[in-house]
Amino acid sequence: MTVKDITEAMTDSHDGFTELVTDSVSFRLGRPLTDEEHLMIYNITECAIYYALNQLKGNSENTDKSLTPEQFNDLADYLYCCGVFSRSGGIQGKEFLSLTVIDEPTDEPDGRKIYLRDSYPFAVYDFDTGFTILRF
Repeated sequence: MTVKDITEAMTDSHDGFTELVTDSVSFRLGRPLTDEEHLMIYNITECAIYYALNQLKGNSENTDKSLTPEQFNDLADYLYCCGVFSRSGGIQGKEFLSLTVIDEPTDEPDGRKIYLRDSYPFAVYDFDTGFTILRF
């Protein structure tokens, strides 16, 4: 068994895992979830899985990508200004495998995230609202 075998199984099992999380949240809330809530759970679990896969593949955030709060805000402002808002379903599927994430330098547990593609800014993610993505 290799890391590749495990990562492929994690990706293949995502839909089943999402349904388990959805059922758990629905049970805790005592009501069925809306389509938008289903999509939010799908995207959050997908982000978590692909982040874990990138960690296993050695693509984790390096110290040379650390930004000051001011630099992070400037980059996020650029993405907001030049990007297109696409709600919580903005980045899906295996596209996450090619992205590197930079967490907002804050103590907030649900801080923003900036995604890089090929070392260039690609998207910013706000936890409760979704993605703003550069489209060229």
